Amino acid sequence: MRHATWVLCLALGCTPAPRGAPSEPADPPVPPATSTSVAPSRDASVAPTAQPPPEVLDPGPPVALKAGGKKTVRATAGAIVAVDPEAARLGARVLEDGGNAVDAAVAVAFVLAVTHPSAGNIGGGGFMLVRPKAGPTTAIDFRETAPASLPRDAFDAMIASDGIGPVSVGVPGTVRGLALAHQKFGKLPWAKLVEPAKRLAERGHRIRSREAQTIAWSWASLKKDPAAAAEFGDGKGPRKEKDTLIRKDLAITLGRIAERGAAGFYEGETARAIVRTLAKRGGTLTLDDLAKYEAKLRPPLELAYRGLTLETMPPPSAGGVALLQILGMLERGRAYRLGPGSVESAHLFLEASRRAQPDKRFGVVDPDALPEAEQALRLARFRDVRGLLARLPIEPGRPTPSEKVHPLYGAALRELEHTTHFSVVDAEGMAVSCTTTLSAGFGSKIVVPGTGVVLNNAVASFASAGENLPVGGRRTVSSMTPTLVTKEGALWAVLGSPGGDTIPSTVAQVFLNLVDHGMTLDRAVEAGRIHHNFVPDEVRYERARPPPRATLDGLKQLGHTLGKKTLPMGDANNIVLVDGVAYAMADPREGGAAVAARRKPGP
Repeated sequence: MRHATWVLCLALGCTPAPRGAPSEPADPPVPPATSTSVAPSRDASVAPTAQPPPEVLDPGPPVALKAGGKKTVRATAGAIVAVDPEAARLGARVLEDGGNAVDAAVAVAFVLAVTHPSAGNIGGGGFMLVRPKAGPTTAIDFRETAPASLPRDAFDAMIASDGIGPVSVGVPGTVRGLALAHQKFGKLPWAKLVEPAKRLAERGHRIRSREAQTIAWSWASLKKDPAAAAEFGDGKGPRKEKDTLIRKDLAITLGRIAERGAAGFYEGETARAIVRTLAKRGGTLTLDDLAKYEAKLRPPLELAYRGLTLETMPPPSAGGVALLQILGMLERGRAYRLGPGSVESAHLFLEASRRAQPDKRFGVVDPDALPEAEQALRLARFRDVRGLLARLPIEPGRPTPSEKVHPLYGAALRELEHTTHFSVVDAEGMAVSCTTTLSAGFGSKIVVPGTGVVLNNAVASFASAGENLPVGGRRTVSSMTPTLVTKEGALWAVLGSPGGDTIPSTVAQVFLNLVDHGMTLDRAVEAGRIHHNFVPDEVRYERARPPPRATLDGLKQLGHTLGKKTLPMGDANNIVLVDGVAYAMADPREGGAAVAARRKPGP
């Protein structure tokens, strides 16, 4: 392993001096007043400590993005890529009918509530980035909030009982978020965008393999709820692949939303049905909680990598923070010099992922819960990658035990992975990157009778330690990381993925495959993924797309523990743009579809 250690040492900028020659002094460590796990003082009047001189990073050779590859869909009039082919086709139709990327995204999101009910939703939440061709990018936060009344004892009992049930339900944000996106950017009438989902719910759709799998996986819990059992069962068991699933109650709810906008969900019969259902079971969500919910417009979190600009979701996304830190560490380690799939490359990535997890888990909180000055200080701390590496340097020859990375190692909870991501680009160059979730598959496992609404279990995403604590009215933190990549103001890529804790790693690896390793989009998406979750202290990889055996053996020799969980990671439904042409790729892991909009013939 001596050669591997030497190469990684070169990549990390720790080249030893020749024998007998004095070594150059390293940059002095950034002396933090606190560890990365401790929030800055709430006294905003305290003067900030002196900042170190700016770093000069090696950008490497110029980055050139390749065209999409043989398995991508080529589009000049816009493209949609989503987990469900029906949603992607209907989104493309919206573009063909004169809608823009946001119109298509709204339509796709509502269709996914019908055809991908484990994560597509109107009873959950999500994040969206919207970028007109010339910018600027707007981040739309429609993450769920905790009900105003959230007793800690009820929260603890809910967490102890698998994190589902009525107390786990947060105030849904999806409908308000989509309405806000449409209000700010949409072109077509709102009702026209909701109507395709309504019609599909009325007439039914044939269950695809992935949908049948998710129903079967959750059936043990779904069958305990009478409305859920009726919605997704056939009286004998879970509905199966190729069954026709008709969702008449959901069609009624979508009709109210089409007619009245967000008020059709947050007020009136749908709202009363949600509150009535939860109250009967001990839930605390009220009509006032629903009426007061707001989606928020936020500035995106920006980071630079080798001359490119990434715009990603800011808090309450912890995924954006983790992506910033992972790529910051890899840029400082000159990861582009390390071959894809090598021991050196894998070790550097895994150690960066390990170090990004604690801030993601313990340091991010609903930004609306902090004074503006404190939030700014917190973001500055997250950006201080040099300081993070000074405290926790990546050793080329061995992994750092997770228990030494953060004192709350034993209190870390795993985030659930059932989200869905879709990407949209229109003919004018507007882009949307959107990730939505119910948290767990089918959320709380509760369907509101008479509405077809599957309710989230987002309250279970609060932590028992750190900053993201369960407080009434707060947004819970999420790893969802919709991301856009630009160079000199021109859009290059629309990225994102589902996958809970693995989302930032998935987005980072697809990006690195494109930028550092020069892969086409299809190869970048199909390539195997690795991840270090901080807890458990082990390496995760995909059984179907494993690293080379020599790499796995090399990681073990370095001291990494290989985990036994080798399921697929993420579902990166992504788009790249090269010379004005969009190339869209549906990740084969969940069997989605990329669809190109067709240009209508001129008069």
